[in-house]
Amino acid sequence: MAPAQRRALKPGVYAPLPTFFDEQQEIDYDSYKTHLLNLATRGMVPVCAGSLGEAVHLSFDERIALIRFIRDTLDGAGLEETPIVAGVGGLSTRETIALTRAASEAGADAGMVILPAYYAASLNDDAEQVIQYYVDICEGSPIPLLLYNFPSNAGGQDMSSAVIEAIMERATNLCGVKLTCGGSIGKLVRLTAALETTPSINASRPYPFLLLDGLIADLTPWMQSGGHGTVSGIPNFAPAASMKLWQLLNLASPTAEQRTETKRLQAIMSKADVAAVPGGIRAMKYALKKMHGFGASPRRPLLPLPQAEGEQFMLALQDLLELEREFTD
Repeated sequence: MAPAQRRALKPGVYAPLPTFFDEQQEIDYDSYKTHLLNLATRGMVPVCAGSLGEAVHLSFDERIALIRFIRDTLDGAGLEETPIVAGVGGLSTRETIALTRAASEAGADAGMVILPAYYAASLNDDAEQVIQYYVDICEGSPIPLLLYNFPSNAGGQDMSSAVIEAIMERATNLCGVKLTCGGSIGKLVRLTAALETTPSINASRPYPFLLLDGLIADLTPWMQSGGHGTVSGIPNFAPAASMKLWQLLNLASPTAEQRTETKRLQAIMSKADVAAVPGGIRAMKYALKKMHGFGASPRRPLLPLPQAEGEQFMLALQDLLELEREFTD
C-alpha cells in the first residue's frame, strides 16, 4: 500500500491487544482473531505488539506475521478501513527503522515507539539523544509514528513536555503521542498549547497530531483538556462500555441525564484501571481466560498469575463487568 493510501489515524479508542499463546508458547491465532474482531467491530483501532502485547517476547518475524494476520482478518471481516497501529520499538535506531519498514510492508498504517530501556541511564544524561532518536526513526520510517511515553517499561525514562514538543517540531513524520505517565494531564495541556501557538506543527502533517491518553481512568478530563482519545487496556474487558463512554464524551450538547451517565461510567472504569495497571499482562490474561477461555499464560520468564491473586483481580473488576453486561445483554 502506497503511503498516500494509508488509513489515517483519527480520534478514538485504541485497543492494545494481548498476544495469546498456546501450551507450547506459540501464538494462538484463533484466540487472537476472536478477540480482535470483538473489539474492532465496535469501532476500536487495534494496537498490536505493544506493552500488553508482549512485544519484547516476540521475535522480529512474529511481530511482522502478527500484523499480516490482523490485516487479513480485518479485511476478511469487511473492516478494510480500520487502521492498524503496531509496536515497532527496538533496542537501537537501526533496529527500530528496520521494524517500521517491515511493519509497513505487512500492512501497518502507523507505528508506536517506546524508548529503548537497556541504556536508560545514558539516555537520561542527555535529552538530545532522545530527541535525535525520534527524529532519526521518523525520517527512516515509511509509516507515521506515535511517541509512547511509558516510564515503567522504559527503564524509568519520562519524557518532559519540552522534550516531546522539540520532537514534534523536528520530526514531521511523528503523528501523535501516547502518554502513560505521571502528570500526563499537565503535559497534555502544555502540548495542546504548543499545537495552538505553533500552527506549523499540524500544517506540516497530512492529518492533525493526536494526543492520546494511556489510561482510560482519566479520559473525561483528558478530553476536556484537548485530548483525542485513549490507548487503554480496559476495553479488552469492557469494549461495549468503553465505546459508550467515548460516545457520551463526544456529544456536542449532552443532557443532564447523559452527563450523569458519563460520570457513572467514568467512575467505574477509573476504579477498574487502578486495579488493572499494576496487575499488567498477567492479570489481564487471567481475566480474559475466565471471561472468554483464552490462554492465561504469558511468555516466560513471566508466569501465569496465581489463582488467589487472579480471583482478587476479578473481584476488583466486578463493577466493570456488571457495567459491560448492561450494554451487551
